[in-house]
Amino acid sequence: MGAAVRVLGLAVSAGLCGGSLLGALEALYVLQSTTPAEYQAFGYGWTLYGLVGGITGFILGVLLIPVGRRLDAAWTWCLVFAAVLFPLSFALVHHLLDRVGYDEGGVPLGVSVALAGCMLLVVALGVWIGANLLTKTPLRALTTARGAVAAWGGGLVLAWIFALSPAPAAPGEPPTGRAPALVDRPDIVFVVIDSLRADALGAYGAPATATPALDAFARDSLVFEETIAAAAWTRPAMASLFTSVAPSTHRCARPEDVLSPDVTTLAEALSERGYVTLGLPDSASVSAAQGFGQGFSAYPYDPDFPAGAAESTHSLSLYRALLELHARLDAHQRVERYYEPAETQLGRARALLQAHHDERTFLFVHLMEPHEPWFDHPYDGRSYSRSDHAFPSAAEVAELHRRYAAEVQHADEELGKFFQALREDGRYNGALIVVTGDHGEELGDSGVFWHGTTLRDEAIRVPLLVKLPGNTRGGTRVPWQVRSVDIAPTLVDAAGALPPSAWQGVELFPDSFDADLALSSPPPGDEPLPGWRAPDWSTHPASRDALVEEDLDGYRLQAIRRGGRKLVEALRVPAGNPRNMPAVGWYDLKADPREERNLAGSGTGDEAAYKAALESLVEDRRRKAPGQPEVDPEERCRLCALGYGAEADCADCPKAGR
Repeated sequence: MGAAVRVLGLAVSAGLCGGSLLGALEALYVLQSTTPAEYQAFGYGWTLYGLVGGITGFILGVLLIPVGRRLDAAWTWCLVFAAVLFPLSFALVHHLLDRVGYDEGGVPLGVSVALAGCMLLVVALGVWIGANLLTKTPLRALTTARGAVAAWGGGLVLAWIFALSPAPAAPGEPPTGRAPALVDRPDIVFVVIDSLRADALGAYGAPATATPALDAFARDSLVFEETIAAAAWTRPAMASLFTSVAPSTHRCARPEDVLSPDVTTLAEALSERGYVTLGLPDSASVSAAQGFGQGFSAYPYDPDFPAGAAESTHSLSLYRALLELHARLDAHQRVERYYEPAETQLGRARALLQAHHDERTFLFVHLMEPHEPWFDHPYDGRSYSRSDHAFPSAAEVAELHRRYAAEVQHADEELGKFFQALREDGRYNGALIVVTGDHGEELGDSGVFWHGTTLRDEAIRVPLLVKLPGNTRGGTRVPWQVRSVDIAPTLVDAAGALPPSAWQGVELFPDSFDADLALSSPPPGDEPLPGWRAPDWSTHPASRDALVEEDLDGYRLQAIRRGGRKLVEALRVPAGNPRNMPAVGWYDLKADPREERNLAGSGTGDEAAYKAALESLVEDRRRKAPGQPEVDPEERCRLCALGYGAEADCADCPKAGR
């Protein structure tokens, strides 16, 4: 009996230490790869992984009891330590290698086998060295109950001291008081509704009852009918909204990417102008830890994760796995474990505006309702998520549309209350308010579901409503194509500043705006002139070429949308190509708006020219990423001749054709 207890004690001690060591290492990786607002991951990493390791060690100890008498304490301890550490560390390293090295496209079998072999050799060597150390050095104390408790318990205390230590102080708020230069400038409210398709709003063709509040808001706003996002999932799409550059430039395109401090954000530009900059993110994808808090004087993100976990802990692989297991076992889901509902976000938004009533304010508000998981309203704990329905059947399409529409309607209702509150506070009329989506959602319209794996219009065409101060031009519809990257320059221009020279978007209201808009209506008179026709806006100079890029779940895609056509290149797809993604997609959007007929290779249109333009545009954006060398002047002028590049970049290119 004593020998069995001894073996179990050694096994549990070794398991605790092996698990905690791995947890601490992953926590350090998480913390160094972001800009954390807290260090809680270290405490949770040590504790959670240690407990899992201890339980595993106990199981291994039970299996070792029959042979425990033949092994001395040092070898027993090291064997269990290795048996716990090897599978956990292999799973973790394999996961990180897939995410970072293979862009979630799957680690090749040969690489996996080689990784396992190398790690086994290291572990075997470690067992031999460890057994000697535990025999011939003071580390042999680990093989005693007192030594094991002291080592693991001491590590636990130190881990939580570090975990609870204060993070670097957040930047202080700018001086209060309304700067004289801003007296004639508007407050700016920027609302981004995650996963919002354009056709989900009544102003874009949905039933009149779908979004009554936003439809009323559209009557006070300019409605941009064709707005194209920079990407089809949140992080790169929001990064482009914030920085007015393409994903190739800001390089915040994959789950492990962090927004570089070398890019200039909208909040930084407005803060420099004198605005108080306030942000309410509602997703870990756009939190301050991921670099999105740059330029904001306040940018709180405090999710309600189980067990009191903070954002850094949520990034730990084991915690996320336990959270997923909890979600599958718990029939009653709390929406706050995924995001703050619209009523909470907009209530906080109103409170922030009231707290800064005497200052010129820029407020960013992020709403998550249309992004899955979708909840029943009123909230009753039931939800519908992508993790449970990765590949919905054709019979589920109607249910997906119903749930999506219900979430859009909930956000619409809460926005209606928010706009009314702004009216009551006297801020609505004079404010510049923008409502848009970061990207869309695919709901099985063409057999494809969710977002982030294709660049179909359902995933990249978003609404854009711009309410100018005094509701100027309310109800005006703008028919030509614009891009999400054009929003930030517009807001900075409204603040009375020049957009940063590195930004790639173009202000939504250029000097030609009135003249271009006049072309969409017949000349004044009692009767329209015979033969009058509105221009084809897809090919009109006012329409802007849209570059869209994607790098998620093993898919690496790029597309150009212009002239009523779209060219999509699939540079990489996951093994097996589960979405049946063609290498090249070439679509005539005017004749085939649902993108059902791929004309690639048919000789239809100028496919080759589009392909050359797309690749040149991507290369131009990539070279403008922070830290990249200057573009060769000849190459720069070649790009200018294709219609790319800012006017300042092309001023010395006489053949640019601009």
